Amino acid sequence: MTKLRLGLLLILPLGAFAADPALLQMVMPDAQVVAGLQVTQAKNSPFGQYVLSHLSVNDTQLEQFTSQTGFDPRRDVSEIVIASNWDNSATENRWLALAHGTFNVSGITASVKTNGGVPEAYQGVTVLTLPPSQSGVRPTAIAFPDPATAVLGDAASVKSAIDRKQSNAPADGNLASKAQRVSANNDFWFVTLVPLSNFSSVVPERNLSGAMQGNLFAAINEARGGVRFGDTVTISAEAVTRSEKDAQALVDVVKFFAGLVQLNREKDPTAGQVATLLDSLQATTSGNTTSIVLSIPEQQLEQLLNTAHPSQAKRASLRTN
Repeated sequence: MTKLRLGLLLILPLGAFAADPALLQMVMPDAQVVAGLQVTQAKNSPFGQYVLSHLSVNDTQLEQFTSQTGFDPRRDVSEIVIASNWDNSATENRWLALAHGTFNVSGITASVKTNGGVPEAYQGVTVLTLPPSQSGVRPTAIAFPDPATAVLGDAASVKSAIDRKQSNAPADGNLASKAQRVSANNDFWFVTLVPLSNFSSVVPERNLSGAMQGNLFAAINEARGGVRFGDTVTISAEAVTRSEKDAQALVDVVKFFAGLVQLNREKDPTAGQVATLLDSLQATTSGNTTSIVLSIPEQQLEQLLNTAHPSQAKRASLRTN
């Protein structure tokens, strides 16, 4: 995800839009992966509005959920933080989705109960637990510790998050400090303390999944980064590798693929658009850390995405007009 010198490369003051400490406080202490989205900032940006318009296209499940509960996450959520301990053991893998916003608690509760949710009083909070869809999977639960906060995840993690909130337990210092720094400069952000090769099992594209099991990705021990929306969309990443040699090898690979695109800019219109965007790509190293920054004019990014998915872009345009 990012892996860059955000303090030097981005212009927002540190802490300007950092993740809410109240959400980070509820993250499990042994979390290895955490990501977040500043929804309010994102949806007020041109690119955020573009993304939301495409999320609205033919999403019947979302429309049905909104109709049943009176809750629309596109409108009513202001910030989201997602975390996991990322344990490859199916019985120990735990996760949380934490959100601030305006929640129709009664509507959501009624919908969860209709779908088999069982209410339970825990530490003065109603925890709604849904039975697992298949054996060997942990039950999913949702709770609202206060009217502006929602907690979703496996049942044990939801209850533990309530405990941490009510006891005012401090967030994990290492992960929380990294999350605060990255989130201060991005609308979407992430931090992973898990080697990137560990994510190969959840990547649906076979070739990419195979590539992630190779030496290059195995050399990345930690990563962080994000996307900042605006008239210019800034994508940044920082990868902490096993050695200085691995960091330089990663830069060389990034520049190699960027060069291939540049070579084809005259032959393929789409490659030409991508090549133009890659003109601003910066890839550097400092010790065993690789930093990558790409700044893309928002309108050019929209044009590229519309070219890649013309039918979807047309449907989104018809819906919003």
